[in-house]
Amino acid sequence: MIRAVIFDIDGTLYDWEASIDRALRDVLPEVPTAYRNGLTNRMRQALADYALVVRDGLVVDRKYWLLMVDPVPPWRAALPDADSELAQRVAQRFQSLLDAVPFADVPPALEALRAEYTLGVLSNSPRSEETLTRLKFRHYFDAVVAASEPWRKPHPEAFRRACRALGIAPPEAVYVGDSLANDVEGALGAGLIPVWVDRYGDDYALPEGAHRITSLEGLPALLAELTG
Repeated sequence: MIRAVIFDIDGTLYDWEASIDRALRDVLPEVPTAYRNGLTNRMRQALADYALVVRDGLVVDRKYWLLMVDPVPPWRAALPDADSELAQRVAQRFQSLLDAVPFADVPPALEALRAEYTLGVLSNSPRSEETLTRLKFRHYFDAVVAASEPWRKPHPEAFRRACRALGIAPPEAVYVGDSLANDVEGALGAGLIPVWVDRYGDDYALPEGAHRITSLEGLPALLAELTG
């Protein structure tokens, strides 16, 4: 019996792509004219190098939350001819412009689910509580677990900690996330039921026992199917 649904944050609840697009648009006029030509493309490549985890040619994780920890490295890569002081100043301004942008399908899904399930969050981001507050989603969740070393996702203990925080056993929980490596494989290894949110059309071949949706709109129906 499924009693709880546990969510990842970044790429699952939080639309980092939209947040980055807005911040890039707003910070560009503040960059000296001499450095603007091609800057957006260089920055997107630098962000990919900084945040995307690739395995066998496939993106298996998107660690955009690193921008809230240290936004400077991709800006140094995107501004190779600028002095370090300029890169740091632009990076800090860019970070300040990163609004918390929720996916549109999140609020209705959480509203529908919380009437039937205990809801929780497990994230590798050290700013989980802050991010949920900025998204105005904190009140939906009974427990928020920010995984820390050495028990970060995909380590099974991270998922077990989240289950203990909710007072349930792993087989009673569904874990919903966008990362094949951290979320799907991690949850499966810990005994939870993984649901992969394929927001980017990656269409991986999933391991047995995992489920795929393209939007949280499909989650209530999937849970109803799983509970029989």
